[in-house]
Amino acid sequence: MRNIDGGFLAAPDQASLDRRERDVRKGKLALMLTVAGGFVALIAGYNVLMEFSPVSLAVTLIALAAAVGGGVLTKHLMRNVRFRVHKPNAGLIGAAKLTGLLVAFFAIAALLGSIEAPGALRVVLIAVGCGTIAYVRSLHDQQWVLFELDAVGVRIERTVVPWRDVTRLTTDPVGPGMTRLGAIPVNAAPLYVAVQDSELDPRLLAEAVGRFAPQGIFLTGAQNPVN
Repeated sequence: MRNIDGGFLAAPDQASLDRRERDVRKGKLALMLTVAGGFVALIAGYNVLMEFSPVSLAVTLIALAAAVGGGVLTKHLMRNVRFRVHKPNAGLIGAAKLTGLLVAFFAIAALLGSIEAPGALRVVLIAVGCGTIAYVRSLHDQQWVLFELDAVGVRIERTVVPWRDVTRLTTDPVGPGMTRLGAIPVNAAPLYVAVQDSELDPRLLAEAVGRFAPQGIFLTGAQNPVN
């Protein structure tokens, strides 16, 4: 992630970091539930595949429910930490990636079971599977997020502008079903990105500006300025 001057993102002020850290704690707890549920689901699902039992199946279903519930809760809580606009179908493609990884995981697990692979190799498979899922999720977020606001600054695609360098934010319709979001830096060219209206909730955007932007930074465009 790089800053508007081409260098790496400058460290934000300590107050912003402290505020973001407080807000993100709840999200981290929900994320831990998601990760733990997913990890247990992989292990229990592996046992179901290798040697079916009602207990393993029940544990798998409960763990999956915990993972899904934790994911939904994480998404809800993280709205207090950041506001994001994604490329179209980002959620669908992310789910497809996850499904593909799970299919590959269980296919490899079945192969190891058929050749009676040692237990250590099976543990390695589970660890690698969890790590791969986490990496792909992180990479997906980096590639599919178009616009982001948080306590530190504004992200336009892969460029981040700290709040101290932002003069105002803009929103303008640019065509049928499209809106252009922008950030006007202090001493640099404006940054813009076009997003689909289906991915943008103007009410949540206005709330995010009010929550994250310092006093004096406005959202301007076709509607009345918001601070």
